[in-house]
Amino acid sequence: MAQTKHDASRAAAHAAILKAHAESRIVFFTDPKVLARPGSPLYSPLEVFVPPLVLLASSLTLLFAYGLVEWIVALVMVLLYQVYGAPRLVHWRVHRRAVAALLRGPLSCQGLWEFGGVAIAIRKRPERNCIAPAGNWPAFAAEHLVQSEPTAAADSTG
Repeated sequence: MAQTKHDASRAAAHAAILKAHAESRIVFFTDPKVLARPGSPLYSPLEVFVPPLVLLASSLTLLFAYGLVEWIVALVMVLLYQVYGAPRLVHWRVHRRAVAALLRGPLSCQGLWEFGGVAIAIRKRPERNCIAPAGNWPAFAAEHLVQSEPTAAADSTG
């Protein structure tokens, strides 16, 4: 019985997070050093290893089709992409997957929360935040995101 009550409170907290996210009252932060590494539930080896292999194969095509100078230019561009572009792209994709996982459901949110690397903050007051895995996201949602009925009624009349 206690587990059912705990699940119901977690579901209510998740519903409050969904509503606050839809209203843009909260923002999610992610730590790519935690989430974009092997062992993370959001890690995808394909997005890490396939782009450089494709770019390298493309540069080899340039070597055979155009010559050595074009190939060296292509390799420099591939290197610049790998150093500056690829990490940003991977971090952006991991952030999108993390937000989707947090919004998918209470169990998905709890699983990612226990892994760590995510945080929820109030958009207008970022000092009010909850950081995984130490923070308690259902308590944060209950304290900061669930609005009582009199407050909601006062806001609609005022």
